Amino acid sequence: MLDDLNNIGPKVHPVSREMLPEDPLELSGVEVDGDPELMLRLLVEEYARMGNGLDALMTLSRDPFYTGFHGLWRLLGEEPLKERIRAILARCGVVRVTTTHSQPLSERLVQITLPPNA
Repeated sequence: MLDDLNNIGPKVHPVSREMLPEDPLELSGVEVDGDPELMLRLLVEEYARMGNGLDALMTLSRDPFYTGFHGLWRLLGEEPLKERIRAILARCGVVRVTTTHSQPLSERLVQITLPPNA
């Protein structure tokens, strides 16, 4: 283990790292071993906090670009995945935000004077 520590080079921030032709600087998802139920719960909770409900999550799961969701969709199937997502959303909910635009405040300044003994 100590030999492994001796082989570690200095950390270089990606912004200051030299750009090499074999480094395409693209993110790519890969499947790894783990607990599919935990992964599903984490993904659903994260996307629910961004306002995505059941329909949006099922759309993501069918898209191969979203490797994690798509892998779970292939593993579990359409209906079992939908039921699991529905149960997670029932527990954690979906964040909904409404933006309201109000009338701009008057730009006229108002002088406020206080009595001398206030």
